Amino acid sequence: MITCDQCKESKCCKDVTVEIDEPTDFEDWDEIRWMVAHQNVAVYLDNDDDWVVEFRTPCSKLNKDGKCKIYNKKPKTCSEHELDSCVMNGEGEPEKLRFDTVEQVEEYFERKIKPKLIKNFKKDMDEIGNYKWTE
Repeated sequence: MITCDQCKESKCCKDVTVEIDEPTDFEDWDEIRWMVAHQNVAVYLDNDDDWVVEFRTPCSKLNKDGKCKIYNKKPKTCSEHELDSCVMNGEGEPEKLRFDTVEQVEEYFERKIKPKLIKNFKKDMDEIGNYKWTE
């Protein structure tokens, strides 16, 4: 297992990630389109089924070799980052699904999400159409 002081790539120190709610409707997917339209922003579904927005921006405390200049007094968030959750220690891809561009979101939405939304809408409409008031 690689520890932070042994790491040569500093991947954890080159982005900020924030968990977001799972997208469930058109508005959520449109917001993801908006997010990835910005430079250095991606959205992905990780291997724990959490949805995450990633801002690719390196920490200003990295030296030219990618090492932390404030390692002995680094933020608590850095100290508490678990080694087994580090992408350098994982096997395979860290994400199940990843969007880096608007086009990727649109293609996925058209192929996978839109048919499900239409099916659910039709089901709801059928239930409403078949509803009878009880006496």
